[in-house]
Amino acid sequence: MNAMNAAAFAGTVSSPPERISCVAERTCLPSLLALTDSYCTRHKVDPQSQHDLRLIVEEACVNVMSHAYPPGEPGPLSLQIEARLHDGLPAMEITIEDQGRPFNPLELPAPDQTGPLDELPIGGLGVLLIRRLSDLQHYSHDRQRGNVFMITKFLPPARRD
Repeated sequence: MNAMNAAAFAGTVSSPPERISCVAERTCLPSLLALTDSYCTRHKVDPQSQHDLRLIVEEACVNVMSHAYPPGEPGPLSLQIEARLHDGLPAMEITIEDQGRPFNPLELPAPDQTGPLDELPIGGLGVLLIRRLSDLQHYSHDRQRGNVFMITKFLPPARRD
């Protein structure tokens, strides 16, 4: 791990988490993904993990944009990304918060994936994708913060060149 990554994962103040808040509308999605990409690039996250983190953020944020608020009445959405050590392992932690109706995505049953691919229903696979691309997920509902969905992805050991 290079010095920059070591500092980030050692929890020093030189690498604080980054956060963006916006209205839960699809027009904000490029800004949310740009934050994810720039933070991963700055922390030299390997390409596969960066790709996975981008998909996780996209799926989780689109779910909030599509389902958290009544149609035509979008509310706040925030994304925080942080490089940190989790039980001694380097990880990226994504936190998504919204003030929509309380909803625990981790209570969703696994979708039926049997049958021909062209006959499977469209949609409903986002949470499954998040679960498969990440290592830990945690949901809570807080009176002030609203829905808080934390997603952790462990990173592979840094290559020594």
